[in-house]
Amino acid sequence: MKEPHAGHNDLCLCPLTGILDVVAKKWALLVIAILGNEGDKGFNELKRELGSISPKPLSDTLKNLERIGLVRRRILSTSPPTVKYSLTPDGRELRGYLVPMLQWVSRMGDSNGPGCPIRAGEAEPVSEKKTKY
Repeated sequence: MKEPHAGHNDLCLCPLTGILDVVAKKWALLVIAILGNEGDKGFNELKRELGSISPKPLSDTLKNLERIGLVRRRILSTSPPTVKYSLTPDGRELRGYLVPMLQWVSRMGDSNGPGCPIRAGEAEPVSEKKTKY
């Protein structure tokens, strides 16, 4: 077995496979972006924001993001019941890592046009303290 270089920090990449299986899906990062920009959204609000997504892929994406702890699903006691989705602290943390990556891409030659789904600011969490990335 190869010895690590002096001062080298080993980083296990095994968890990367699991998170990429969910986050690398076509709609996952866009859902994270929208919820991070605008806060709580209902299913139909997300569907409208995303434009061309069908209900099944949106539902699957939200279920997967909820399963891995990036999105919270909250059922409001209204008549009829309303469901709202929001980012969990882990989801906001992940979004915080996305912003610098997109800023880097922008500096490397891509433009930050008006259709860019992730903005550097973030929505005020409903019941939690706002953190700035």
